[in-house]
Amino acid sequence: MTAHAAARRPVLNRESELAVIEGLAERGRSVLLTGPPGAGRTRLLQETLRRLCPPDPPGAADRAVAAHHELPGLLKRGTAAGPPGESGHPLAVLGVDDIHQLAAAAAGPLAEAVREGRVRLLATVPAGLTLPAAVDALGRDGLLRPVEVGAFDRAGTARALRARLGGQVASDTTARFWDLTGGNPLLLTELTEGAVGDGTLRPCRGLWHWNGPPGRPVRPDATARRLLGSLDPDEEQLVAVLSLAGPVPDDLPVVMELGPAAERLNRRGIVVAEPGEHGLRLRLGQPLSGHALVAALPALTVRRLRLRLADELEPAPGAARLPADAGSGLLRAVCLRLDAGRRPAAGPLLDAADAALLSREYATAERLVRAALATGGSAADDRAPDGAVALPLGRALAGQGRCTEAEMLLAAADDRTPDAVAARVDNLARGLGRTEEAAALADRAVLRAPRGSVRGTQSAVRLWQDRLDDVARTGDALPRESYTAPALQACVPLAAFARTELGDAPAAYAMLEHCPVDGWQDDARHAHRVVSAHAALESGDLARARDAVERLRRADPARDVRRRIRADVLQARLLRVTGRAPEAVALLRRAASAPDGPDWFTTRAWILAQLAGALAESDQRTEAVRTLIEVREAVRHAVTYPLADDWTGFEEALVLGRSGDSPGALGRCGEVARRAAAAGRRTTALAALQLMARLGPADRAETVLDTLGPFAPGTVAALRAGHIRALARQDAGALDDLAAGFARLGMYPLAAESAGQAHRAWEAAGRHRAGRDSRARSRRHLTACPGTPLPGWAAVVDRASDPEGAVLTVREHEVATLAATRMTNREIAARLTVSVRTIENHLYRVYSKLGVTSRVVLGEHLGQRPFASQTVRSS
Repeated sequence: MTAHAAARRPVLNRESELAVIEGLAERGRSVLLTGPPGAGRTRLLQETLRRLCPPDPPGAADRAVAAHHELPGLLKRGTAAGPPGESGHPLAVLGVDDIHQLAAAAAGPLAEAVREGRVRLLATVPAGLTLPAAVDALGRDGLLRPVEVGAFDRAGTARALRARLGGQVASDTTARFWDLTGGNPLLLTELTEGAVGDGTLRPCRGLWHWNGPPGRPVRPDATARRLLGSLDPDEEQLVAVLSLAGPVPDDLPVVMELGPAAERLNRRGIVVAEPGEHGLRLRLGQPLSGHALVAALPALTVRRLRLRLADELEPAPGAARLPADAGSGLLRAVCLRLDAGRRPAAGPLLDAADAALLSREYATAERLVRAALATGGSAADDRAPDGAVALPLGRALAGQGRCTEAEMLLAAADDRTPDAVAARVDNLARGLGRTEEAAALADRAVLRAPRGSVRGTQSAVRLWQDRLDDVARTGDALPRESYTAPALQACVPLAAFARTELGDAPAAYAMLEHCPVDGWQDDARHAHRVVSAHAALESGDLARARDAVERLRRADPARDVRRRIRADVLQARLLRVTGRAPEAVALLRRAASAPDGPDWFTTRAWILAQLAGALAESDQRTEAVRTLIEVREAVRHAVTYPLADDWTGFEEALVLGRSGDSPGALGRCGEVARRAAAAGRRTTALAALQLMARLGPADRAETVLDTLGPFAPGTVAALRAGHIRALARQDAGALDDLAAGFARLGMYPLAAESAGQAHRAWEAAGRHRAGRDSRARSRRHLTACPGTPLPGWAAVVDRASDPEGAVLTVREHEVATLAATRMTNREIAARLTVSVRTIENHLYRVYSKLGVTSRVVLGEHLGQRPFASQTVRSS
């Protein structure tokens, strides 16, 4: 493919690499692009040459990409001319793909030309391969600068899939593609084409879903095997081991035997070494390549490797039943034996099924339980299994959305055990929407065991029913003769959570701090830490919240998906309130990609909504709006949970507001505030009212605020309430004080916004000097918020530096932002409830002010220049 033909395909996710390459090239430096096979080194070389070498005369950029046998002639007659070097004379630009294949006879003259300043070299080499001596010497002398071209991260994978498919891709689908390909661009393209071709990857309601494995299509498998390159026998065996077992500790005997091979493959990027729970662990960078290699191995070889791995991974006899590391090893060992044609006893199969349920591998759990049924002779009739088998099988079916089948099994389980009651209550409430029946079942269980841990199940279902007062009172009603009693362990965290949502975080603190959690059961101790972090965030004690999140990370195993999700969500919230939204995006992408599962603390729709909110705060507004498609799909399939539904609505309002749809944002804020206030959920209502006031109609927000009652002094809630009142009265002095208060807590985005609002209030009052001081404070606070610009509604006007002709009104910015998302004029008019002609007039003025001519350029303009740095003038 020529450079001109390649240029017709967009280069995705390589903006930072291109900026580095162009910066070096413009200074006359030579560049070596290195990275794993399939990462796109050649395509990036072609794009760089297209940008640096003018296509006039025709074919110049093509001639700059040299075949190895052409080099001597090219060095004599020169190549496409680029910008001048440091000497002021034009430099020849020479592109050499796979420079490691260059013969020594050509490498010497090329290196000499680079040293003399006659040639600026742009070359590629796969990672880990040896360069010709003369070229390698250029690198040692600093004349050839390496630039790593790596695989896509999760965000880059999502962008690549969306560009190829032309629509939003479900988070779990993106995660599966990333997990299999390691983000390798070539492998990602091949797998996408194969999945589209066999019909397993297809759109549904505006969202692309991958509904199953691609049936081993030939093209992805062939490409995946080719990307491994040439492997010696030890390297091939190590790739097979990691493909069959997944990530393994580096001290596993079979891995230690292959240590030199592991080091070689690590240098080539085929094997990745990363920190594990107990030291380093090794995994394949591109698991799909390993699958392709294993598919070509003899069946007996694969069987031998599986059985050896099973022996080495299985926990020692007598180990604790299911700690996370032992559970993970047992799960993989049992699955490897099954795949090798061996059937373990029922006990290990059921223990492994418990581990699979912990990591939300529901289909695997079902397979293991059914294998255990098959070992039991007459008990193999799974229509009437005994209680020990009915419970895990019912949970596995519920996790796969087969809730009616699950109810039949869970109803047959022993309903006197807390785990059985919890599983059935959750399936009835979350899976089947039979919340009243679930509550009645929990109430009956509490009557049988009033001091048992089943009280926690009762509190959880009451949260789903929006009975927060009842949950909070449960924590007070239990006797305190023993804080280690099962009922107290189960109820106190949920009661504190309810108190926090009711707007009384200090009372939640008081309830939590008296608990001797060191003597608690593991699940109760984890719930205590989760609610402690949540209450700390809502109180503004960010240091305590940070400490609680760190303890969650240290104490909780990575394979417990529910715990990992909770920690990710809490840490993301902490990052967002302190102005580090881009870091929060990465955590929320991981949380959103995990399988759904039972939880009173969060829901899948809420996680996705938080991801959308963090994207909007990171100024990735188009992707944030697209993410709302997935949010609404998740809400449509979920059973109502009022608390989580309203927080989801709040995040949606934030996205709409940040994207310029103020009417839509205000509508959602009003709905959330009304529902939350009516239910007594003052924390949610207050957040919605504050967002409403920030968007504009602060007087309306203040009216509703008066119905919520007072909030404890010194808490974030008190500051939020004060913010609403200061905006309603346009009290510039109060807004400055609030900015200082938010900053003392470390909440820099709100501090910057409040100071900016004070600036505008001072300016409106004619107090220009005070306004300048507030503006300066706002900008200082923004320096602590990398990647989190001010929203458009709070933009700071700098009349001294922005010409009047470039000033957008708030309405013009709303229209411009919606137009940049490729909405039609008619769609924008319907969203903003104005005429199409009005939208056309607004866009005409926007184009004139910003000097753009199309929606595409408009989107680039808004993306390159965050709205925080633009000037906004009221209409």
